[in-house]
Amino acid sequence: MGKWRKVNIVIIVFICFVSLVGCARTKIVDKLSIIHVFGFDLDDNGNVIGSALFPEYTKSKGSDKSQYLEETTDAVALLRPKMSTHTSTPVALSKIRVLVFGNEFAKTGVNDVVERLLLTPEIATHIQIAVSSNSAKETLNSLKKGDLTLADQIKQNMTGQQLPKMNLHVFLNHFYGEGMDPYVPMITIDENDKIQVERVGIFKDDKLKLHLNEKETFIFSTLENYRTQAIYEIILDGEDRTEVLLIQAFRNKRKWDWVKDEQKLNLSLKLIWTVTHHPDRFNLENPHDLETIKGLIKKDLKKDIEELLNTFKEKGVDPLGIGNIVRSQDRDWDETSFYEQYPALPINVDIQLKIIHSGLQG
Repeated sequence: MGKWRKVNIVIIVFICFVSLVGCARTKIVDKLSIIHVFGFDLDDNGNVIGSALFPEYTKSKGSDKSQYLEETTDAVALLRPKMSTHTSTPVALSKIRVLVFGNEFAKTGVNDVVERLLLTPEIATHIQIAVSSNSAKETLNSLKKGDLTLADQIKQNMTGQQLPKMNLHVFLNHFYGEGMDPYVPMITIDENDKIQVERVGIFKDDKLKLHLNEKETFIFSTLENYRTQAIYEIILDGEDRTEVLLIQAFRNKRKWDWVKDEQKLNLSLKLIWTVTHHPDRFNLENPHDLETIKGLIKKDLKKDIEELLNTFKEKGVDPLGIGNIVRSQDRDWDETSFYEQYPALPINVDIQLKIIHSGLQG
């Protein structure tokens, strides 16, 4: 009896397995409209304008030319079903690489997109989110003229340029986390109708509040990332003409210390950087000149860091997660009371700078 019981169990498990396999939905690329870039705007009536780019594999097996879709609804969740009425194959979101918020849409609020779209299991957390200084519709139409490389363009600016590392996972962590605000890459359309990565945009709650310039983005990336390869420029006033000092970042290590009794923060930065260009009057093989250069860099950098921190406090945004840093060191931390004092929070900045591979250019 025991033997037959085991046989029956094996048969039942096998039948269940076959049934599950038979229920699996096979998705063939040629039979789907797989969106790679999805954009969001608002019209004058407050409705959502969705725009999408997807490669049309059924047009030509060797073609990667993108197709454009656009639809307007009063709810984000309706965009995909309405877009599917215009395609010969179902619209799929599983391969989205970049989500683009138009500038006005981002300023109004992106919470509906986050809750209705980004939290679905279909969307991978490594995708990129970007805000365009133009409308998303204009941005996608500009992309349509080329190939679908926006995700690679953004990633290149994170590794070889000066953007901090970010993706949907980082965005959601800051979006829902206590004591921090989300940030995303900013993009624009240049005079040649090409997409240009234009530094960093910072949200407060679900609304775009601040667009950093080039220098502010470099400082932010230095404070946020362990590594960046961006160039930092310092203008020196020479006797006869303006002189330029260029430094390439290499490695950054930060440490925040909360002094509870004094209600202040100490920021210690350890930097390993390279001088790539300096005025001829300096010889970086000379220890005295090297120390002079280091002093100039530290003075200018400290001023820029303090200005950026003050900008964050004045705008009421916290992309560095300073609130979360204090929370990790103060068991009595309260979010409401902390951000009431945040605009006047003292932050002392100390910089330790090591210069490597210097004196290669004059």
